[in-house]
Amino acid sequence: MASSNLKTIQALHRAFNDRDWEAMAGPVAESCIWSDARGIEYKGPEAYAKEYAKGWIDAFSDGKITNPRYYDAGDTVVAEFVGAGTNDGPLGPMPATNRKVNVPYCEIFHFDTEGKVIRGSSYFDMFGLMVQLGHASPPG
Repeated sequence: MASSNLKTIQALHRAFNDRDWEAMAGPVAESCIWSDARGIEYKGPEAYAKEYAKGWIDAFSDGKITNPRYYDAGDTVVAEFVGAGTNDGPLGPMPATNRKVNVPYCEIFHFDTEGKVIRGSSYFDMFGLMVQLGHASPPG
C-alpha cells in the first residue's frame, strides 16, 4: 500500500499536468529548498511551484510528466518519469525550437513528520535535452 508521502507526490505530479500551481505549492514547506539539475535553489512553496515547475511549462506549454515510477522509502520518495513536450517558449537564454522532446527525469523528495516536502532535488539528461532541441550535436 502506498504511503501518504508517495500519494502526495503522485498528486503533485497530477497538479503539474493540470497546471494547478496552488496544489503544487500546498505540500511544500515554507522552509523547503529545492535544487534543480542546474544547481539553482528554489526556496519555499511559491518558488517551487511558480518558478521551478512553471518554468518548464513556460518553455514547453504542452509539457507533461509521463510514464512515472515511484519509489517509497518512508520520509523519502523518488520519482522517475519522462518529461515530454514541445519547446515553444524560451528555455533560459535559449530560444524556442518548436521541437518535441522526451527527457528521462528523476526527482527526490524529503518529508518532515507532518508530511510536508522539506527538501528535494531533480536530475535529468541535460545533454540529451540539448541534442533533442538542436542546441548540441550527438557524439560521433
